[in-house]
Amino acid sequence: MPALSTLPTAAELDRQAHRLYAVARRARTIAYILANPQATGDGVAYASARIPRAMSAAHRLLAFPGVADHEETPYALSFLKAAVGQLNAPSTRLLRIAATARQAAARADDADDDLRVVVFHEIEERCRFLVDAAAVEPVLGRRGWTDRERQASDALQEQAARWGLTEAAERAAARARCAAGIRCSEPTCLAYGAVKVTYLVDSWLCADCIKAANTRLNPEGHAPDPVRPVPGGTPESGRYTVTLYNAIGKGARSVKCSTPQRAQFIAETVRPFNNTGYTIHVSAPTPN
Repeated sequence: MPALSTLPTAAELDRQAHRLYAVARRARTIAYILANPQATGDGVAYASARIPRAMSAAHRLLAFPGVADHEETPYALSFLKAAVGQLNAPSTRLLRIAATARQAAARADDADDDLRVVVFHEIEERCRFLVDAAAVEPVLGRRGWTDRERQASDALQEQAARWGLTEAAERAAARARCAAGIRCSEPTCLAYGAVKVTYLVDSWLCADCIKAANTRLNPEGHAPDPVRPVPGGTPESGRYTVTLYNAIGKGARSVKCSTPQRAQFIAETVRPFNNTGYTIHVSAPTPN
């Protein structure tokens, strides 16, 4: 009997390529939030969480046979490149600082700390001014600051760091990302909300990466679908332990947490070593 072809049909290839294009266009639209000098902290947190998820989805779609060579893929990749560029742009860091400065000014006002109110309001206004200078419409991106504006950005970030705003902004961004839960263990995947799985030790995978892992393992002679969610793998009242270890030497530290969100936040923000790696373990509570 003739061997059955494993190549996708033209219709299926087009469908996957169109999915990639749709993901990329959505990412570009979301990235416009980060080009808006008046973006709120919630808006920045939303864009900061959604763009990495779009990149994760794009990586999985690009792995589909033929999608990387499809005629629409270069357009999709240009949209994704623009979105990631905006996410990582210095102007986006300034937006995070601006949002943090606004919150800090409100707390200072409640405490009748007039000095901090004035300083934080000034930092916010200067941040938003530079974000506006970096924006280009209608094409998303940056025209590039002048040398003077670049120097002003560096000086502003140094001032924000002295007042504790930079670290607070970075922690707020991490907290927004971790709200969905534990991050997928696959190196190319940025999705959060993963679950503990069988067979792969110390792994937490999202639904798409579970399918990809089984697709990879089945041709190697493994039983069908050896990778699957552990029953109760993310229990509501489970106990989570984050082990932080020195990736290039000796040393380790463990932190216990009561939620997966807190565990992932600790994993991303606590750095006891210069090269810190982490694993997350979970155990169900002992019945009374």
